[in-house]
Amino acid sequence: MVSAAIAVAALVLPGIAPRATAATSCGTTNVALNKTATASSVQSASFPASAAVDGNTGTRWSSAFSDPQWLEVDLGSVQSVCQVGLDWETAFATAFQIQTSADNSTWTTIFSTTTGTGGNQVLTVSGSGRYIRMLGTARATQFGYSLWEFQVFS
Repeated sequence: MVSAAIAVAALVLPGIAPRATAATSCGTTNVALNKTATASSVQSASFPASAAVDGNTGTRWSSAFSDPQWLEVDLGSVQSVCQVGLDWETAFATAFQIQTSADNSTWTTIFSTTTGTGGNQVLTVSGSGRYIRMLGTARATQFGYSLWEFQVFS
């Protein structure tokens, strides 16, 4: 009975309430899945931009071995974006931005870091646009940028 009272108190006391999770505060549909993707470069025809939005974690986009590079997705219409998932291959970005655009010309940064960790990153963001991109500005390795998947949630 005491533990039930503590649980109830935790739900109603200001500042103690549990945080909303991405599943409850953000959509669960990947709006970038199978959309048109383009990139500043590709390492080779084996690693096209489209591979980062195909839902297959066995395919990937890989860029040229230089900075900066970007991967962009046309969402088809203006979307409100609340979360971005980046599933990096070993060649990841230590510094990158997530940017949105309504016109594919003027870009707004909705996330920026200089301490990227690679692996599977889930970023809580807030912005809107028809286009969204990952702009890599510093690589963790001598290779290019490489993403198994680039996911966008609205």
